[in-house]
Amino acid sequence: MSTDPLISAAYRVDVLDAAGRIIANPRRRTVAASSAEVLALAWATEVLNGIAIEAELLVRALQLPITGNDSHDAARDNAIQMRLASLAHQFAVMRAADNLQTEKEDTDANRSA
Repeated sequence: MSTDPLISAAYRVDVLDAAGRIIANPRRRTVAASSAEVLALAWATEVLNGIAIEAELLVRALQLPITGNDSHDAARDNAIQMRLASLAHQFAVMRAADNLQTEKEDTDANRSA
């Protein structure tokens, strides 16, 4: 993790909880959001946008016709495999971030016990 306090704090933000609070009461919670929450939400937005772009590219690759021409079909298959690999990587990154959050929550719970 980073030594920058803002970045360290952003890593500890529960993004879904922060988003839920803001959505539930936008007038009050938007102004009250901490810099760490804003940064964490920005990171989440960027990651989800990347996943959406990759998913769109996968859909386009899946829509390419199967021509019976080995070189065209190989290009189609390669495009599909590249998009699947990219999405799998991005999902793994998201799971790793979720695991870090879960570990932090477990550590906090153990300290409180």
